[in-house]
Amino acid sequence: MRPFSAFTYIRNNKWRVLVLIMMMSFITVCFIGGMYVDNPGETFRVHLEDRNRYLCVSPRGSSNDAIDEYRALQEELPSMLPPEAQEILYINRRYIDYDCIMLFNCTTDCMMFTSSEDFELFKSRTGDLVPEDVHLKDHEMAMSELLANNRGNKIGAPIAADSKYILSNIMDKKGMEAYAVVETTATNWMLILSNDGNCDMKLHEDLDHLAREIVRKYPHVYVVTNTLELEDVEQQISFMYYIFVAIVVLVAIVLLITINAAFTAAYDKRKHEFAIYKAIGFTKGQIFRKIASEVLVMNGAAVVLGAILNAGVILVLNQVFWSAGHHFYRVSSLAVGGTVIAEVVIIATIILLNWHKVRKCEVTEE
Repeated sequence: MRPFSAFTYIRNNKWRVLVLIMMMSFITVCFIGGMYVDNPGETFRVHLEDRNRYLCVSPRGSSNDAIDEYRALQEELPSMLPPEAQEILYINRRYIDYDCIMLFNCTTDCMMFTSSEDFELFKSRTGDLVPEDVHLKDHEMAMSELLANNRGNKIGAPIAADSKYILSNIMDKKGMEAYAVVETTATNWMLILSNDGNCDMKLHEDLDHLAREIVRKYPHVYVVTNTLELEDVEQQISFMYYIFVAIVVLVAIVLLITINAAFTAAYDKRKHEFAIYKAIGFTKGQIFRKIASEVLVMNGAAVVLGAILNAGVILVLNQVFWSAGHHFYRVSSLAVGGTVIAEVVIIATIILLNWHKVRKCEVTEE
């Protein structure tokens, strides 16, 4: 090991370096913050990021304009449908509420079919969207496991104290999904399905094109596809991203001050060492590169330590929250991006501050 290398200082100052690494590992708290903030949207993404398998339309409210446009669309819709999606079902949709991991109320839609036959047709035309072994009779409902756990619903019990619906199936599916059957003649949604259950990319693109065409021509009609619904969800929860930005900024400021103070204290104790380096011919640039390499090596170790700690925290939280219907599904790009930004800002600033000291020739003081 070369005396001037970064590892020489690390080897000779194990405890001090360990403290610095632990302090730097706290930067990865941004990762947990990002996972936490992104979780409400993630519960929708896990089942809405799939290809469009159907399209739903209904009046947007009960105004005369909405009713008139919906009736006009009913007349025009058959001529607008793509060749591979000519099946139209009439259904209802109701909101099912649940609590997200950030402890505020969210809602998801439950499709309500007018007969068991319509529900079976929906299953056959949407591929594997609903498990094949799920069958519903009148006033029965099927929920995904997470949604049932979140609401505390059990098989055979009413969905709510005053509900006429019985939970008959819990589906082994991600996200928050629900389906029900209720015999009624009053419906307010049109559901467009594939002719043969072939839910390929062409169907996805054609349904997306049809949805946007309907939105353009009939602004008072509400249109639902996976693509549009996910866009709507992202728009509604966009304020949470501002919360995360505030978390990253706060963490970066606090840790920058704290970590830089620790590095400054360690630096001040090494002025004699740097004076010797200067005396034997090392340039300011070489001394700075040594300091920068030490910071980067310690930060690399801190990132590894932080990743291990974060993985452990996420595994524990998943076990604790699963019974309440909450789950961190996968690594969030928001969490990764926020952590990387905090890392770059803090570490780059610390290195630049050290460069400033080198340029002022403070390293040569006895």
